[in-house]
Amino acid sequence: MKSFYKIMPQNFHDNVMNIVVADTFWQRFKGLIGTSFLPETEGLLLCKCNSIHMFGMLYALDIIYLDKDGVILKVVENIKPFQVSCCWNAQDTLEVKSGTIKQIGWKIGEKLKWQK
Repeated sequence: MKSFYKIMPQNFHDNVMNIVVADTFWQRFKGLIGTSFLPETEGLLLCKCNSIHMFGMLYALDIIYLDKDGVILKVVENIKPFQVSCCWNAQDTLEVKSGTIKQIGWKIGEKLKWQK
């Protein structure tokens, strides 16, 4: 996972989130498993992924499903360990700290602003 993006949410006190890109099968499969927390200013973008599992996770996450243009198709707040979620129309999936969706106010139909 070497690629990084930045998201500039308008309602976020730090104004920038650093997003690690998981674009291989093994990077997506491992995801955040084995980590003990996800900092508020970080996230994981699972490329070409429309479903996630929380098996082996130690903490809850917020999940944002995106189309090919970065438009939010579905949000799942506070998904807990050992749960699963999917959005069949999604191209990519963004995992962020639980509470981030509410804090930023992301809504279905909103386009995320990315910067490499």
